[in-house]
Amino acid sequence: MPLEVASQVSSSGIHYISCGPQDTGPTLLCVHGWACRSADFLYVFDEFIKHDSDFRAIALDLPGHGSSSTEHYPTAGVDSFARAVLDLMDELSLEKIVLAGHSMGVRIVLETWQQAMSAERPQVQGLCFLDGSHYKFRKSLFAFDSGDARSASLTDEEKHEKMAEAFDRMLSSATPKDFREAAIDHVKAIDLQYSEDMRKSFIQYDYDRTDDVMENLGKADMPILSIQATDVDEENQRRMLQEGKDSRWMQFVCTKVPQAKMAVVPQSGHFPHVDRPQIVAAHLKDLMRSP
Repeated sequence: MPLEVASQVSSSGIHYISCGPQDTGPTLLCVHGWACRSADFLYVFDEFIKHDSDFRAIALDLPGHGSSSTEHYPTAGVDSFARAVLDLMDELSLEKIVLAGHSMGVRIVLETWQQAMSAERPQVQGLCFLDGSHYKFRKSLFAFDSGDARSASLTDEEKHEKMAEAFDRMLSSATPKDFREAAIDHVKAIDLQYSEDMRKSFIQYDYDRTDDVMENLGKADMPILSIQATDVDEENQRRMLQEGKDSRWMQFVCTKVPQAKMAVVPQSGHFPHVDRPQIVAAHLKDLMRSP
């Protein structure tokens, strides 16, 4: 980890990394996706450091991921994870926050924003979606998902292998080898039951909550950015987007949140912040200048 990046643990056992000014200025708070880690954002943080960004950037390990404990958040789910983000915001006394969520993390930042607004907490002043999707638009689950009939015949070891295979297919030729290896190792080590509960929660969130929260977001007066690199095909696989093309998620965002800006990252897998960090960092820096 670069010397300019600090690594700390909150009082509730949430590990996080940070870079940039440690004052009360604007903060970019990054939330990773399913079976991912705060370290996914190190490539973008490196770009911030190279160019002396004037804002603080933080990425946390959600409970049960990376180096974060589940002790204070024993239930894996969108609501619990949003609470973990809010707790960290409170402990660090963060103000003027832009939330960036990758994949599953899109649901977490949406729910974090919704809970903050319901509690009349105005700290969240912008949102970024990193390669989002919506399970209403998918025709199937993965074989390891408990809601898929195929999962009943799989052993725990086979489920972990299927998870690793699915994860590997979301990466690309642009993904650094060391990241690929570390990410796959992390997927194989994650607690299977916690992972299953987490996936059930965020998939159900799409059916129960995503549309309503997005409609509420469409009424908000703050900058929204959707950065997209892939779409999901008929076989539930991520496919690269080309410049000038859009995805079903992008169309959905445009309908629900008309003020949102769109950006496509070409030649990237599902992790644009890893595959093309210079492009993603530039978009995030522009967003941080907006609030």
